[in-house]
Parts: sequence; C-alpha cells; structure tokens
Amino acid sequence: MTPAATPASLLSRSPLARRDFLRLTGLIGGGLAVGGLVSACGGDPGSSAASGGGGAVGTGKTIGLSLNGNNAYSSYVAEGVLKALEGTEYSFAGVQNDFDSSTELGNVQNLLSQGIAGLVVLPADATTIARAAQLAAQQDVPVGNALWPGESDADEYYAGVADLDSVEGGTMIGEWLIANATPGPVIVVQGIVGQGFSERIDEGLDAALEGSGFEVVIREQGFFARDTATSIVESGLQANPGVTAIVAYSASMSNGISAYLEANGLTGIAHVSSDADDEMFTWLETPYLSATRYYSAAQTGLLAAQAVRAALEGGEVTFDNVVEQSMVTAEDAAAAIEANPYRYEQFADQASI
Repeated sequence: MTPAATPASLLSRSPLARRDFLRLTGLIGGGLAVGGLVSACGGDPGSSAASGGGGAVGTGKTIGLSLNGNNAYSSYVAEGVLKALEGTEYSFAGVQNDFDSSTELGNVQNLLSQGIAGLVVLPADATTIARAAQLAAQQDVPVGNALWPGESDADEYYAGVADLDSVEGGTMIGEWLIANATPGPVIVVQGIVGQGFSERIDEGLDAALEGSGFEVVIREQGFFARDTATSIVESGLQANPGVTAIVAYSASMSNGISAYLEANGLTGIAHVSSDADDEMFTWLETPYLSATRYYSAAQTGLLAAQAVRAALEGGEVTFDNVVEQSMVTAEDAAAAIEANPYRYEQFADQASI
C-alpha cells in the first residue's frame, strides 16, 4: 500500500472539498457511531497471540477512537490509527467531540461502557482527557494519547503517547520568522487554550522572538475553525495595519487566512502555519502562505495506536514516541511528505464509516 500522494499542484486552490471537511460526519458526538471490521494486507509479525484465543490478531476486540472535533486533521489521525491496525481483525469505533470537553468525557464513557479493548484519544481538553484516561485505566483499557501536552500526573494512565514537542515547534516558527521575515507586529491565532498544545507553542515562540523586533500584538483562540481564524486576522489587521507576520497553529485555520489574504491582495505578510492538510499545500505554492511547522497528523494516530496494540498484545510498550517536525516551504514540501506522510489516504473511506 502506498502513502499519501504529494498534493502540490494536484488540487485546485479552493476551500477543501466538502467530502474532506465532512469525512467524519459518521462520528457523532454523544455516542458510539462507527463500527467496522478493519482488515488489510498482512499482519504484524510476532503478534499472533494478541487474540487470546489462538485466532487472528485482534479478533473480537474493538479499538475506540476519541477525536477532538471534525476536520481534516482529525480524519488524518484516524487514518493513522487504521494504519496501525492494518493486517489485524480489530474492529474500530470512533466519536468526535465538537471541541467540547464535556462531550469528550461523555463520549469516552460511552465507548468504555460498550466494551472497547483499547482507546486512542486526540484531546480537546488535557484535564478532561486525563480524567477519561483514568476511567479507562480502572477498566484495564490501555490508552494512547495522540496529542500529549507534556509530563503530568496523568501519565500513569496512558500506555503510550505521541510526543510532539510544541515548545520546540514554537521555537522553530520564531527562528524561521527572524531569518525570513521583517520585524514588526505579529498576529498569533491559537488552537484551543486548555488543550495543552497552543500554550506550549506560545512558550517556544515567545522565547524565540524575545528581543528580535517581532512583537505579538494579537493572540486569540481560533478553535481550529477557518472562519474564526479569519475574523481574528481581519480585525487584527484593522487594529494593527503594520503587521508583518501571521502565525496560525493549524492548517485548517491557515487555509481560511490564506484565502482572506488573497481576496484582499495582501502579499507582504509572512504567514506561517502548523501541521498540514491537502488544501494547505495548494496555498504553500502562493504568496499567501510562507511556511509551515510540518508534522504528520497521521503519525500521531499511528504512534498512539501502536502503543495500545503493544499493551494489548503483550509486546514491548514504548511510552514516549517522538513525532517528527520541521519547518517546510514550497521548495521542500514534497521531500517532507515523502519522508513522513501526513495522511494515509487509502484508509479514508474506513475513517469516514
């Protein structure tokens, strides 16, 4: 099976197709909504004992997936989880939580009540998902965290985590701006405060920019929504007409910002994103998006699910699983994707059941 194709020049520069945005519409907040047998080409060598009854790996067991919301990034995390289950007989069940912490906890409780064997989480709120992981641990259900906020007392409840060093990521973004952009006012569009993700990028970015001539004049939550992010940028530019840089903490938000910059003919602003999706790469070929802190959403799901599998199958469980990241521009995007695909498109249909 092949990884995702390089999207540069493959897609028209338009908002992401409705199918992409609604890929997870089957994952309904409030209850178990996805169930399907996952099977593919070839099992995991040496893990045949996982079924517990001498049959195929994962027979009779379901892996639950709790996603923070419904966007392309979440669907890519799901594709990574499915990649980790490739060649097994695990079934797969998922929910999405509308970026709401109370929905998140209720959905995980619902999954646990229906007898899942393992759980992968993409948190909306670090505190809430820690409580959910504790509930899972009490039922001997191993949990993999696909967006670990860093060391905490909750770590005892996770079998393994996808360790994305967002302090380093923020530092990388700041250093890129210093090397490539004009010092001046900066607009920062965060994801969700409380998730444990944006705050760490803030930390690294602020430290890197200190004394550089770049000054963050706007910092607001965009909730990973393109319209919200666009509104923040629009009002920020009106209040600060000398802005030289915009930083958004997700491709889903940068896509809307890029479209806004194009519609208004604003080409003199360095716009930096984080993560990646299909649409973002079409903007990276234009003056409206300069670079991204690239890492693979699919890799986070893959690593978290592999930890859950190892715990269930009696394998060697690695708690801290490092997620690769780098600053990427249009010139090196293809190489970055080839080295570490941001999605596994062959699982898109299963992820949207």
